[in-house]
Amino acid sequence: MKERITPHLRALINAGSEAIKNQFVKMKQTITKKKFPTLDPLGEEEKYSPVKGLVHKYTRVALIKVSNRCGGHCQFCTRCREIGSADGDLTKEDIINIINYIKEHTEIYEVILSGGDPFFTPNVTFTFLELLEPIKSVKVIRVGTRLPVHAPESFNNVRIQEVLERVEKLNKFTNPVYILIHFNHPDEITPSVERVIWMLRQKGITLLSQTVFLSGVNYFPNNDSDIETSVKILDILFTKLHCLGIIPYYIYRCDYVNGLEHFVVPFFKEVKIMHKLEGLLPGLALPQYVIDAPGGRGKIRVPSLSWFKHIPHTFRDIDGKVIKI
Repeated sequence: MKERITPHLRALINAGSEAIKNQFVKMKQTITKKKFPTLDPLGEEEKYSPVKGLVHKYTRVALIKVSNRCGGHCQFCTRCREIGSADGDLTKEDIINIINYIKEHTEIYEVILSGGDPFFTPNVTFTFLELLEPIKSVKVIRVGTRLPVHAPESFNNVRIQEVLERVEKLNKFTNPVYILIHFNHPDEITPSVERVIWMLRQKGITLLSQTVFLSGVNYFPNNDSDIETSVKILDILFTKLHCLGIIPYYIYRCDYVNGLEHFVVPFFKEVKIMHKLEGLLPGLALPQYVIDAPGGRGKIRVPSLSWFKHIPHTFRDIDGKVIKI
């Protein structure tokens, strides 16, 4: 995946944010003992893509990859194998195939618009919102984005505003539409980002967030007080999000993508960090800590140290497959 950094992100890097730099500047990879075997550990293309642009991994939920295009390229991206590629551009026929599949599979009641970034390609996103609205079996729509972090000024764009008007209309009359924004560090929440958040809230849109544990971003392995430092960073992040009216939804273990080994935090460090955050944050500000099962199926919720003195090294996915961390 090529490096792509917006002027907004470049300004934060130039101002000295290591957390932003380590997410977006292509670094020389650190040699690691463990090398992950695949670029697609979640099997999106190999197992769960019945038609181009659609991932149907969970029975009642389908994910549409609106495109492979983003405002900025996060170097830890689970889809780094395809981001920035025109191969993900959807033709009219592709879009029809996706919509027909969803119509035929009436068990699907939630559709996630993802990518890439749906707000970076607003024309395609607008089309999907129009086509999904009349499908009676679709009750909920979720839109995943990082564009407020990549380029908050882009939300002045007329076409993005039209998409938001469509979302506002759906929320009022048809389907609840949730917008989920990806944040990893407090440095990402600048005044211009806050203005986008308030604008979205004024439109009556429910906002959620997701975060990923990332070495060099919200965890620093060479620090003697590595756990305490990470707890402080994430406490500030989730408190800020909570106060802005965003519900922290998930915090993920970094996916086991080939080439991203240097971003992965030791598992038991993450467990201890989450245990400390449980004692600091109110419930609405504490995200669910999950592992997206590599080679399996399901977002596995990691148990709290409040219940278990020792967390096991293996778990079962939702199909019963045993997976080693």
